[in-house]
Amino acid sequence: MVLQNCDPKWPWRLAATSCVWPETAAVNCRRLARTLPEVGLYLLEGTACLAYGPEDLPRKTYGLRYHAHLPVDLPWPAGGGEAFALVAGVLAKVAHLAPWGFVLHPPADRAALAAFVTAWQAAGHDPADVLLENTETASPGDVLALAGALGCSVCLDLGHMLAMGHALPEDESALAAAVRMFHVYAPYGEEGPPPGRTHVHRPLQHLAPEGRDILVWMLGHLRPETIVVEVFAPNHLLESLAVLNALIASVEAGS
Repeated sequence: MVLQNCDPKWPWRLAATSCVWPETAAVNCRRLARTLPEVGLYLLEGTACLAYGPEDLPRKTYGLRYHAHLPVDLPWPAGGGEAFALVAGVLAKVAHLAPWGFVLHPPADRAALAAFVTAWQAAGHDPADVLLENTETASPGDVLALAGALGCSVCLDLGHMLAMGHALPEDESALAAAVRMFHVYAPYGEEGPPPGRTHVHRPLQHLAPEGRDILVWMLGHLRPETIVVEVFAPNHLLESLAVLNALIASVEAGS
């Protein structure tokens, strides 16, 4: 599989997830390092990640820059301190790779999130390195407000936003200052969102017109550090990168 190289004049890095192939993160990172500058370490299941051995994760950087997606099954009902205790074990597994940022799905319990950030900071970490992602239960406006209150940053997930019918916040300057990452994929096609607001991670050529319009706006008005093509098959990654490259070129041509 040959991927297109990233243009060095872009203000962001393009990235893939560590689960493009049905292999370990180590194998995925070694393959992706041939052409992409960054990989997101998808550490989505806390207990499973704590059981990772040396063969599961990259032992060296392979020249890649890394970020991490923290577990989505954290024990929030037990409190933010307990959630951080599990995360601390996961962080130790990837410390040698020096991830620059950590994507987190915020819990419905905002007090638990505040306790998590307090524990994060007490352990010597910068709250700005926590990127709160918009989800089914937290709109982009919600995570922007939370990030502002807690000193965190924002990961803007295009697919979640479209699938849930959420809108971008109206405060463009605040959004531009907080957003450090995009997750991009097509959550549905021309047929529109399915009942129940469920969605899948399709390649970008399936983006409906309204999705393309929003992505073009994001590319033209926001400057994240990283854009993650959040698809989980090699051909879907290749197809999506081609679409993304074309959209970026169209934005640059119009600027």
